[in-house]
Amino acid sequence: MKIAFLALLALLFVACGTPKPKVYPQWYKNRELQSAVKYEIIGYGNGNTIKDAEASAKEDIAQTLISKVHSSFTSTSTDDKTTSQAKLKVTSNLNLQNVKTIKQEQIDGLFYVALKYKNLDLAYRVKTTIGNFECTKQELNSYLLLTPLVKKLTDSLGCKLNFKLDRRNEAWYLKYKEYLFLLSDDEFEELYETNINDNFEFKSNKTVLTDGDSFYFTFNSKQDGYITLLNVYENGVVTLLQPSALIKNSIQIPSKDSANFFEAGLVKEGVNTYDLYVAIYTKEPLNMSRFEYANEDLASSELAYKFDELIELMNGYEYSSLLLRTRAK
Repeated sequence: MKIAFLALLALLFVACGTPKPKVYPQWYKNRELQSAVKYEIIGYGNGNTIKDAEASAKEDIAQTLISKVHSSFTSTSTDDKTTSQAKLKVTSNLNLQNVKTIKQEQIDGLFYVALKYKNLDLAYRVKTTIGNFECTKQELNSYLLLTPLVKKLTDSLGCKLNFKLDRRNEAWYLKYKEYLFLLSDDEFEELYETNINDNFEFKSNKTVLTDGDSFYFTFNSKQDGYITLLNVYENGVVTLLQPSALIKNSIQIPSKDSANFFEAGLVKEGVNTYDLYVAIYTKEPLNMSRFEYANEDLASSELAYKFDELIELMNGYEYSSLLLRTRAK
């Protein structure tokens, strides 16, 4: 009896200690639900509550729209050979219009859900979401107005609206009053634009870069002053490359006598990328303490995503912007 009892106890222990296999709904496991039209995106998610499951499904949708948030970046200099990489996560707390639940199910206490998102043309989303809008007569952001994205919106809407770039929930939005419109990768790229100021020339010694290339910039100004140089990565992270440097007629950054150099790098290994370089001209040195040099923890900090802040700053000064693309080897 004692031996039989111990054997039974062992069997119970094994049974209790073996984790119960998860049972997924067939439609969820095989992602069986299909988009009816090309512009629809289906997102799948699960969670302990229906709210958690919906948030997970929104994150699944976000991965299709804004893949660049899953990336890393590299920074290298001759003085201090450092490589910094950080994974950038997608948030599930996204402001998405036109999201509809198409299926949900609960199994063993877990909720499973499929959401449908209509990834419609941005101009259409703006029109249908805002409804009646009034064209503004006020002076708008000088940089945004020149970007391909806002130009297309202006043409489609038939007038200018006071759009702003907005960063929240770890994603980029175009904002109009209280309305937020999530920007896809392609839409966000259309906010990067070369715009050269007539008062000072801004050029790179290379028009297209290859991963690992060293390069520099030259500036020619009609007036003496200071040049401040910043870099905007393809994901909207902003770094300070050169604080206010005195310019008399012309200047090279980095200088010919400097041991430093700029090195082209990729945000994601093997994938072509692009950067926006912004040169701001001022009569006096400019306080840029809100922008950091590239460092090991920069990309992992939400505080580094300051493209919106830089765009607002540019509006108050003379500036030139230069879009450069970097190819993978």
